Order: sequence, then C-alpha cells, then structure tokens
Amino acid sequence: MVKSKEQQVYSIRRWFARWGWRRVALVAGLLMLFAWALAPAARGVTLVANRSGRGAPDPHSVGMPVREVHFAASDGVRLAGWLAMASPNAPSVILVHGFKGRRADMLPWARFLYAAGYNVLLYDSRGCGESDGWGIGLGATEPDDVIGAVRYLESLPDLRDKRFGVLGVSLGAGDALLAAAREPAIAAVVADSAWTDQQPQISRMTTLPFGPVTMPALPYEPALVDALIGARLEDARPLAVIGQISPRAVLLIASADDTNALTPLAGEQKLFAAAGNPKAQWIAPSGGHAGALAAHSAEYEQHVLAFFAQYLR
Repeated sequence: MVKSKEQQVYSIRRWFARWGWRRVALVAGLLMLFAWALAPAARGVTLVANRSGRGAPDPHSVGMPVREVHFAASDGVRLAGWLAMASPNAPSVILVHGFKGRRADMLPWARFLYAAGYNVLLYDSRGCGESDGWGIGLGATEPDDVIGAVRYLESLPDLRDKRFGVLGVSLGAGDALLAAAREPAIAAVVADSAWTDQQPQISRMTTLPFGPVTMPALPYEPALVDALIGARLEDARPLAVIGQISPRAVLLIASADDTNALTPLAGEQKLFAAAGNPKAQWIAPSGGHAGALAAHSAEYEQHVLAFFAQYLR
C-alpha cells in the first residue's frame, strides 16, 4: 500500500521524534569534537605559513639606487634583497623587517641611513617576499638569514670596509639580537621593539577561544610549530643571549605606549638590564608597536645615527 504524502511526512516526523534529534545531536557533537581536535593544527599552520607580502617590490620606487642581490642564509635558504652602495669605504647596515613583512617595509630606515653615508642591505626574510620558504621561522631560524647577510657582504670584492651593523624592527629586532650573539662580525645592533622570548606565543597555544568561552587545547601545537619551522621555538630567547653581544654595542628602542603582547615596555627594560656594555636605550613617548620612527622621525634618526657614528664608523 502506497502511503500518501501526508503519511510520509508524519512517518518522518515520528522517526525524528524517536531517533532523529538524538542522532543529529550526536553528529553535531562529533563535529565539534573534530573541530576542537584540529583547531591547534590549523592555528599552528596559519601562524607559520605566509602568503602575504609575496612578489617583487618595484626598485624604481625606492628613492635611492639599489641593485638586486641574492645570497644564502647560513643554513642554505636562498634569500633575495637590495643593496644600496653609498661608498666602498663606508660601513654597511643590514636591515631586518618584522613579522611576515618584506624588504620594502624597511625603506624608511634605509633612506636616512643611506643619506648619512652608510651602505644598506635590505632583504626578504625566509618565507617572505621573493625569498625561499613557504613560511616563517618566528625568530627561531631568521638569525641564520642575518648571518647569511653578513657572509654575503664579507664576500663582496668591491666592499672594502668590512664593518657591519644590524637594525631590526619587531620580530626582526629579536632576530638581530640573536644573530649578533652568534656572529662576532656584527659590530653594533639597533633593536626596535624587540621581544624577550616566544613564551607568550607558546602560552597561547594551550587554550582555544570559542566565542565567549575559552577551552583547553590538545597540547600538540608547540611540537607541530617546531616541526614546521625546523627548530625549537622555545629556544629563541634574545633575553638569554643579549649579554653575549658585549663588548659590541647595543641600542634598544621602544615606544612607551607599545601594547603588543610580545614587546611590552617591561620586556625592553629586562633586555636593557641583561645587556652588557656598551649599551644605550631610547624610549619614544609614543608611536605604538614599531612606530617610533613614524611618530618621532627627527629624534629617531638622531639616536640611531649617533649610535652608529660612535660604534660603527
């Protein structure tokens, strides 16, 4: 006997009344559990992967003469950048950009340093711009990029002055400190908005926000991130090694109103206390995270140029 349409609808409703909603609730619960289990993996991959800032910036918009250069990081990763040569007899400053940035981000620094007579090397860190790598190293591997930049400049036959300084901003500031602790050819370091370690980043991996609710996360994200970057994130600790840079010079720059969780003013003060002599610091009254140059350009340039004039020339 064929059921009428009304009978079919009634049967379906009875089935849902007995079993359907329970199964729907079970499936929904399983999907939520699956999403909770995979969320740390998605977050870890998103943290490291970098699709922004890719491609070649226009060298004609730089405002100073640059030549395209390519060199290898100390661990072999191929990097791309620009070299602006003021004079073969001048010191060189290596510029290190921030989180998921690229060389063009450092042009405001490059322009005033070049105008002051320094050779300037700007490059895309691994996983950024035109450099190799699908993702960044969160400060654990980028010091190899800085050391590779030093090795490249040392190899140039037309560069007779082999004095090198490094200026890094945000993530690049910590990279600069970590590299200088390992590379004695770096004579002077300027670290603008530096971080002490990656512990705040690692601590965030222990929980997951779901709307207004915060839940504990499965504890595999730190190990996954380490595997993705090929290094231990917890070992990237500028605070632990900044004292090893001495007797070479360090200038720390921060903004009094920096609200970034990784670069609070208290962190800069810890770095300054741990650094050996010679050392200097400048706390800009405003500017926010990595914004001191834009907010106080004349004072910023004065502090940086006076520092490099004393310790790099």
